[in-house]
Amino acid sequence: MPETCGPRVNVPLKIDGLAKFELLYIHAVIIIAVMKIKLILAASLHDPLRKNDPFMPLSLPILAGTAPGHDYTFVDLLWEDDVRYDEPVDLVGISARYTAENRAYELADEFRRRGVMVVLGGPQPSVVPFRALAHADAVAVGEGEELWPEIVRDAERRDLKKFYVCSPGPFDPRGHTLYKIDAYPDLKSNKAPVRSLYKKKYVFDTVFAVRGCPVNCDFCTVTEIFGPRFRMKPVRDVVREIDTFKNYYYILDDSVFGKASTYDYYLELYDAISGLKKKRFWTGQANLDAAADEKGRSVIRKAAESGLIYAAIGMESINPTTLARSGAIRKMGASSANDVLSSMKESIRFIQDQGIIVSGWFVIGYEDDDIETYYRTVDFCREMKVVPVIFPVKALPGTRLYERLKNEGKLDDSKLINFRHPTIRDEDIFRALKNVGDAGYSWKEIIRRTRFYLSKFREDRIHRTIFALVLQSKLRGAVDVSGDEFYVGR
Repeated sequence: MPETCGPRVNVPLKIDGLAKFELLYIHAVIIIAVMKIKLILAASLHDPLRKNDPFMPLSLPILAGTAPGHDYTFVDLLWEDDVRYDEPVDLVGISARYTAENRAYELADEFRRRGVMVVLGGPQPSVVPFRALAHADAVAVGEGEELWPEIVRDAERRDLKKFYVCSPGPFDPRGHTLYKIDAYPDLKSNKAPVRSLYKKKYVFDTVFAVRGCPVNCDFCTVTEIFGPRFRMKPVRDVVREIDTFKNYYYILDDSVFGKASTYDYYLELYDAISGLKKKRFWTGQANLDAAADEKGRSVIRKAAESGLIYAAIGMESINPTTLARSGAIRKMGASSANDVLSSMKESIRFIQDQGIIVSGWFVIGYEDDDIETYYRTVDFCREMKVVPVIFPVKALPGTRLYERLKNEGKLDDSKLINFRHPTIRDEDIFRALKNVGDAGYSWKEIIRRTRFYLSKFREDRIHRTIFALVLQSKLRGAVDVSGDEFYVGR
């Protein structure tokens, strides 16, 4: 206090009844405004990615960034074993993918039994919202950036609606309360994700640049959830996030090589990444069709120059009929089913020639496949020096494949492999998975592939070679079949 001020005198303040009520109300609002929020990434106890996933999940950090000013806690069940139910909490948000659905419901039921408000969201609740609602006070459908702030505001008032939907398509709440945004987020004004609340320090940080996919393969939910058109995040925002990463990172886009309409965007992005002072290696998912286009090849070259070290490519099948049936043939860069295999091989070789390690992700078990398809696929991978990741068909709710099989009476959700194949028995599938896993990941095969990629690396060869060895050992664990448990997804 300045010296010119006189002595401090406490003067009693007279407050009438109305003013006292207003002060109490303001005080209550201030207290309520900061909520204790627990965000949980659900995971099955049998998920092979538990204690093994190197990639930081981005869903929880994104939510926390969109509604700041609250006391957030992250619970990551991919790495943590327990959920503390006895900690004081005002709101619980649970994100769940297909493999974690039942676990998410168990968590939600227990918190609600204790009187805590629960919101379910993520890929699985988005495609089965009414099933999820039986276990939650509210369900978020679609992307959460614009939904979560509204959910938090309603939770502060303890007036949650039953559904919060972000989608341009129609949604029938069946008499339940509804908050709906009739457009996908434009990604131009996103808040920075809050990654610091994770207890686990992941090997790979994560970032996304583009959402949406026009391909719409019948087994995939990406188009259903994120829409058929590409939406681009400003390059400066993506690069700003990457510049905070310490080492490795993962770009979460459905294809980091893009399509014709996004080639210019990715060229700008990879130029900007290459301009950063610190060089970092990164990975991502990709399609083969970019390698069949001259401008797409420029994107791949730029991606490699910016630090792309490994691409997980959804090759889906080596059976042309299966590729045509699923719609995945559009990702292969082939003009017809007749030349699809030769086109795939040419594209793979081009990508490998840029010093990029390639893994092929295959889904086997359509009507036109037989048990030998598993063995032909691993032979294809051996020939092309591709790291094999092979799974049986699993029809996911919300996909066109799921609806087709259900309508044709070929679906059995009581079984792990829920497609009733006309000729392939489940026990033969598990045997084939074990055999192709052993063949594709023997140490002889791992060393043979690693030597091949060593010949393609143009710089930092020792670092890249170690990465190739570690990568293959990690992928072997992810595709391992133990009893009747396996994971389907990327």
